[in-house]
Amino acid sequence: MSLQEILAESIQHLEADGQLVQNALRLRAIRVGAIKAAGDLTGIKAAYHDEVTRILIDYFESKGPITVQRNEFWRAAANALGASFNLGWVDGGGGDIISDDDALDWYNARLEAEFGYINTLFQEARELRGEDDFDYFQWITSKADGYTRTTREFYNAGLLRASKDIMVTFMGNDGAESCDECQMLKDQRHRVSWFVRRNFVPPHGTGLSCHRGRYCQHYLQSDKGERITA
Repeated sequence: MSLQEILAESIQHLEADGQLVQNALRLRAIRVGAIKAAGDLTGIKAAYHDEVTRILIDYFESKGPITVQRNEFWRAAANALGASFNLGWVDGGGGDIISDDDALDWYNARLEAEFGYINTLFQEARELRGEDDFDYFQWITSKADGYTRTTREFYNAGLLRASKDIMVTFMGNDGAESCDECQMLKDQRHRVSWFVRRNFVPPHGTGLSCHRGRYCQHYLQSDKGERITA
């Protein structure tokens, strides 16, 4: 049995037993191509949305601690966001194996940050579950919409890191709000790596002040006129 097969089987067994796959194991599997990109981003996002909705409903309708559903959410996030990142890498021309240390370091750090956000979400949910007549369905829908939008951020990150040497231009119209950084970057042309290093990749780049409100409507466009972020 090859290393790829061993790692893939190990992850399958852990997930079947309801255990959280440690990032170190997941990253090693990604590095050697044991985890493959599958499906399309729309499908990944839809499946993740359904899973997040189910997990949060289960929590509000149970009387137990946050641990079970929080760990389920962590697993769902790792699967969906890992699949999104892998798909972006493949679509960017990186092939089945992600061997770029910077790309994997970004993935690991960003996934750990997402786990932190999920943990905070459940602290909030625990407080809300104690309120009488709280409309948790509306709250859950809003949270599921927000968390599953992150699949696009991970897809873009994989795509851009696989194609970091191509030239792109910062394009697009101002959204409801447009920050100083976006105004400065309009029509600037650089290699993808230049935008990545500075966290200036729209719409999720943390170097763009407007990313916090999800208002940014700019994107990067290749010299061939192809829009490569959204």
